Order: sequence, then structure tokens, then C-alpha cells
Amino acid sequence: MKKLLMVLLLASATTAFGAKDSLVGNENNAPWRMALKPEYQISEIGNQFAGLAGVQLGPQLNETLYFGFGFYGLANSVKGSQTPTNDLSAFDFWYGGLTVDYTFFSDKLVHCSLNALIGGGRVSPSEGDSSNVFVATPGASVMINLTKQIELGFGAGYRFVAGADSPSNSELSKPFASIFLRLNESY
Repeated sequence: MKKLLMVLLLASATTAFGAKDSLVGNENNAPWRMALKPEYQISEIGNQFAGLAGVQLGPQLNETLYFGFGFYGLANSVKGSQTPTNDLSAFDFWYGGLTVDYTFFSDKLVHCSLNALIGGGRVSPSEGDSSNVFVATPGASVMINLTKQIELGFGAGYRFVAGADSPSNSELSKPFASIFLRLNESY
């Protein structure tokens, strides 16, 4: 316990004196900041329009590498076929997981990024058993710096889903387009 306190004391003293090689640094040159990214995805599930609302939250390193957690849920009513007689019933679909985003040329007015979410979720039909699913969503985005802290972005990607019973994996695995804001901690 004494060793841990000594390490914490030395680390805080180093940060207090503004050591340039510290990981966190001082307020003006800290490479680590937080980012919040509310997003709306437009996609198709089955043959119907599907909107998914979501948010990503996590740290960023030097306005280039973003990572954290994301959560998305179906924002509108979508019906899926439940029986061979095409009896349509509404269902619920949500997923979440770890996110990573690498941004190129973030200091330019218009810039781009490659991103992905890997995680899991749940499909819950109104009748029948719910399914736990694996979800992966690789994508790419183009962003515009509105201010130093706010970016407006447009993205496209593909949602891979595995483990769904009804609707099927192929009904849930679809391309998507998105619009989002990325709010970066001020500096």
C-alpha cells in the first residue's frame, strides 16, 4: 500500500510540474480527451426502412484515434415475418459494443475516418423467443469541422449479424448510411 501511494504521489507531482513526456500532460497539451458521438443510421431490415439511433462515448488520442463504447437501438417499428404464412409481427433490435475510429487529416476542414463496432445485442420478436446476436459494423465516414469541438459527419458501412433466428441473419445484415455529430472535449 505504501508503494502504491508513493507511485501516485510521484505521478501527481510530475503532472503538476507539467512534464512534457507525461501521458496525460497539462490542460493545454493533453493528448487524451473525451468524445461523444450521437448518430442516426438509415438501413433496411427485411424489405422495410429501419432507423437506428445510437451513441458512442470514449476517449480520443490526439484527435486521431477514438475508441470507447457504442449502443444502438431500433428507432421505428419494423415488422418481421414470424410464420410461414407471412403473419407479420413487430420486433425489437438493439446492440452495443467496443468502438474504434481512426481519423485522417483531422486538422483539415473536410476529413475522413475508418471505424468499427464489435459487440453483441438482442433481437426480440413480439412472439417467440429472443435471440442473442453477434454484431460487427465496419464503416467509413467523411466529416466537416464546424468548430474546434464539433464535427458533422456522414458515414456508410455494413452491419454483420450472426445468431439471429427470426428475423434471420440475412434480414438484419445490411448496409447502412448515417449522419452524426462528434463532440470533442474542448481544449
